[in-house]
This record gives sequence, structure tokens and C-alpha cells, in this order.
Amino acid sequence: MKPPSASVASFSKIVRKVIDDSWRNHPLLCLLFAVGVVGSIVFWTQLGDLAWFGQLLLLLVTVVVSCVAGSVLTRAWMSFQLKESLLNLGSQEVAPDYLAGNDFFETLVNTVHRLNQQQRMLLAGFEEEKRRLLSVENCLNGFVVEFSVTEQGRVRVENVDNSIERFFSLTRAEFIADWTTVLKHIDPKYHAAFRTVLSRPEAFPNRESLVFASTRRSGAEPQYFQLTLQREAKVPGVSMYAVCLDVSDLVLAKELAESADRAKSEFLATISHELRTPLNAIIGFSKLLEEQLDDPELRGDVRNISSSATSLHLILSDVLEYSRIQANGLKLDPSPFDLNAMVRQVYSLNRNLALKKNLEFSLVNDSEGPCFVHCDANRLRQVVQNLVSNALKFTDTGYVKMRLMTSPPTQGRIEVFIEVADSGIGISQPALQKLFQRFSQASREINRQYGGTGLGLAICKGLVELMGGRIDVSSEPGVGSVFTVSLNLPLASGLSQTKSSQTAESPSKALSILVVDDHPMNIKLLDRYLGKRGHQVMQATGGLPAVELCEKQCFDLVLMDIDMPDLDGHEATKVIRASEKAASKHSFICALSGLSDDKSIAMSTQAGMNLHMTKPVSFEKLDRLIEEIAQKTA
Repeated sequence: MKPPSASVASFSKIVRKVIDDSWRNHPLLCLLFAVGVVGSIVFWTQLGDLAWFGQLLLLLVTVVVSCVAGSVLTRAWMSFQLKESLLNLGSQEVAPDYLAGNDFFETLVNTVHRLNQQQRMLLAGFEEEKRRLLSVENCLNGFVVEFSVTEQGRVRVENVDNSIERFFSLTRAEFIADWTTVLKHIDPKYHAAFRTVLSRPEAFPNRESLVFASTRRSGAEPQYFQLTLQREAKVPGVSMYAVCLDVSDLVLAKELAESADRAKSEFLATISHELRTPLNAIIGFSKLLEEQLDDPELRGDVRNISSSATSLHLILSDVLEYSRIQANGLKLDPSPFDLNAMVRQVYSLNRNLALKKNLEFSLVNDSEGPCFVHCDANRLRQVVQNLVSNALKFTDTGYVKMRLMTSPPTQGRIEVFIEVADSGIGISQPALQKLFQRFSQASREINRQYGGTGLGLAICKGLVELMGGRIDVSSEPGVGSVFTVSLNLPLASGLSQTKSSQTAESPSKALSILVVDDHPMNIKLLDRYLGKRGHQVMQATGGLPAVELCEKQCFDLVLMDIDMPDLDGHEATKVIRASEKAASKHSFICALSGLSDDKSIAMSTQAGMNLHMTKPVSFEKLDRLIEEIAQKTA
């Protein structure tokens, strides 16, 4: 705004300029103006001395002169005001000392025309953006709402698009008047969360999301919506912009995926049990037959049968274990153990195979400190065994080297590096990129020549990552490969290293054992194996007969199958443990199951079982268990 003095000065300048221009461009008009002014003065001073004709003539001259003078002054004033308005609009075509005239009005017309064009352009842009927004609104499977929340938590709807009427049985006006009317169309279990999210009077968190379902109606599935809110502080209170999308298809797809995953888990559980049961009989009877045969050729044939069954069992175990890793269902069981002893054990287990292939097989220990660590020894042994087994499989000449390296202890932890190097066929760069993927091998030719499921390294990678480590590989075709497992493990006390070595060997004591299984082959196998070792064996073909026998007789060991038709092993164990008069209430009960997942093991523990053993039954593990029980009851 200009100060008043500046406006008055500017106006005075305009008036002077108008007078000068008028005298120069319209002298006759100016003369008439002057005569009119003089005549007016005379008229008013001599009005009483003139005749009526003179009075009429002076009146006429005064009126004409007054009209001309009034039009000139009015035009000057309007020009001044219009000039000020144009300057305020930012017109670059008007100078501050611009005066009234034809050029000014031409400029005024041009400016108004230009402003009209700008207005039309803005209106066209607005209409285009409006059209785009309507197109997006029609494509959006939902609706958009603008809320405001006062400091007291009162929610008010500022705006909502018409699409809300497609999803809920209420009008846009009803929702704007009272947003709570939508709650009667929403499942009541979401009401509290819905109110909490909307009525929060602060701007944090900036972004929130809530999934809710509409009220279930008879004969119709509920619709699912995702409400996403973006908050921003606005005095007083908070402004919220919300997008509500219909996600029914996504929820349905999620439910179908979860159902498929459950079906897959159930299938794997079923196939695991169905395959492990006959494998248990094949491997077990092969071992019994091998012990009874004297002919070396027949013993070799039986050994081949057992080896093939064992390979099939390993393939099945790989598939099930990888499935558990992918589903995050595999849990580690860390305990103190001697890392050096574990690596030596893997070396000893594979030494004979290396000798048969005439390979140089070596183990180097470069550890710089204690090797007694806290980790899942069985899982780490599985990883190292898989790497060594692969190295021996893919190496026909040359060497396979194992190397253990540890760093000095730091804050109770050590860095562990286990390296397996070979001079085998090597791996190409394209194959290295997919080496740790499931069901992946370098080529189909390698799969035909060496076999395997292609899951071993994927399982190793999953197990090492569960332990918080990593596995790396470097390789060159025709030269060999080097696999390195890197772990950061906590140190464990070395006091218990000699615990197992202090156990004195003692002859096994004959035990009273109850074998419970609905599969006759499994009962026959365990009966013959345990009977040959001098144990007293009784049989039960179901859970109910097992409970009756345990009521009457005290057994040192109960080998309990899980999946049985009349009463499963878990329920039978619960009945035995809960019975006050059962003679075998406190007996050692070992579960025998084709399922090895954590959930099945936990169910066995909760039922009161002392141990969960997976089929096919390892006779070595069974012998160690019997030996431990015999020593406790001695």
C-alpha cells in the first residue's frame, strides 16, 4: 500500500497533466470551460440584475460547462484508480506516472483480455485435473476421506468421495454429518481399533494402517478393507487423509495360500510317516540279516539293500528339513561341545570313503585358542558333513582337505572358520550364482552322474544363517572348490569336556521293554532285535492295550508309537502318567514317530514322554538309550 501523501501527490500530478493535455489537444473545449466558469461566477453574482432570457442563457452555459468539467474530472479520477489497480495486479505495461488517455484504456482492455485468457487457462487446467481425479477415483477400488481431529479427539469429516456409497449402505451426506454411521456396517470386533485410530489427536505416527471387515450378512462373505491414514499437524488439532481400499481379493488369496501351506505341511507329515514306516523295516531287517549271514557275497548284497534304503531315507530327510527351514519351523538346540572333537569325528566318518577313492584326505587344526563353544553341535556337524560328502563325491583324483581356524577369544566369543577344499570338477561362474538355491545343481549331466536332490547346500546355507553365520564358496572348473563356513560363537566352559570320558564301560543289563505299534512289521523288527540282546520284550498293537499292560506291569522302557487308530501315543502316555495305580507310571517312555518337526517333539514332551526318537530307528541310538537306562536301574 502507498502512503496517503504519495497518492495525493500522484493524483495532483495526474490532474495537472490532464489540464495540460486538454489545453494542447482540445483548446476550444478549454476555452468553453473557462467561459463557463466566468459565466457561472457572473451568473451567481448578477443573477438578480439580468432579464429572464439572460438568466436562462447563463443557466444553460453553466450546465454544459459543468457536464464537460465533471466528465473530465471523473475520467481523471477513474484513470487514477484503474492505474493503481493495474499496478497492484503486477502489470508490467503500466508505468507509475501513466496518465489517462486512449492509450491507457487500450492497455486496460489488453490487460483485462490477458487476465481473461489466464482465467480460461486456469479453468481448463482445473477441469483437466478434476477429470483425472475422477478417473483415478473410478479406477480406485475404494474411496478417499479427509478427516480433521480436534485437540479433544472429536472427529469431523471434511470431505469424502461418492464411491463410499458403492461399499456401504449409506449416503455421502450421512457419512459427512456423522462418521459413526459407518460403524453399523463394520464387524463389531473392529470398532475399538477403528475409533482409536481415527480419534488420536496427535500427528504421530504419521502413517497408520488398519485392516477391517464389513458386517457378515447371511449368504454373503464379508468384505475386507484396508484403511491407510496420513496425518499432519494443523492448528488446532490434526488433519488426516485416508484411503480405504477393498482388499477382499488379497485376504482371500492369503487365506488360500495359508490353506495350501497347511495342506502341504499335512501332506509332508503324512508322506513322512508313510515312508519312514517301511524304511524302518527295510533298514532294520537288513541289519539283522547282515548279522546272521556268513557268506560274504550275501552280506554284501544285504549291505547294498541297507545302503540304498539309507540313501532314500536321507533324501526324504533333506526334503522335510528344507521345508521346515523355509517355513521357519526349524529351531536350534545349542549346548556346549568341543568344536575340535566334532570336526575330527566328521573326518573319521569319511576317512574310509576317501581311502577307497585313493584321495589324499587331511585335517588341519589352526585354532588359536579354546574350541569349546556353545552351539547346536548336531546341526553344525550336519553342515560340515554335507560339505565333506560333496567334496568326496565330486573329486575323483587329488585331495580333499579340512581346516579348522579360530581367532583369539574376544569378550567371551570367538570367530570360527571351517574350510573344506577339494581338487574336484569345480563349478562354473553361472552355476555359482544359483549354487545355494533349492533343487539346484550345476548341470543335468552332473545330476545324472552323481545323483542327489540338490537340497544339501540350500539346507547348509539355511542352517548356517540360523546360527548367525555365513557360507562362502570359490571355485574354478577343473581346478576345484573351497567352501568356508564363518561363525561367531560364544565360548563355553571346558569343565564338562571329560564328562563323557569318565563313564566306565559296564555290561548291559537285561531290561523289561514294552513295544507299542500298530504296524506288525515294526513290532516284529524291534522284538527280534531286542530279543537277540537278551531283553524281555512284550508287545501291544495299540494305545489301549498298552495302557492296560502298563497298569499291570512295571516296564523299564516303553517304546511308544504315536500314530495309532484307537488311542494315539500321546494320549496313551497321558493316561499312564495320570493313573495312580499304573505300575509303569514312572517308566521311561520313548516316542517312536515318523515326524521329526519341533511341534511333534514338543507334543511328546508335553504328553509326558522322556524322549522323541524318529523312524527309521537307529539301533546305535537305541543301544545307547538302553545302556543309560540299565546303568540308572543297576
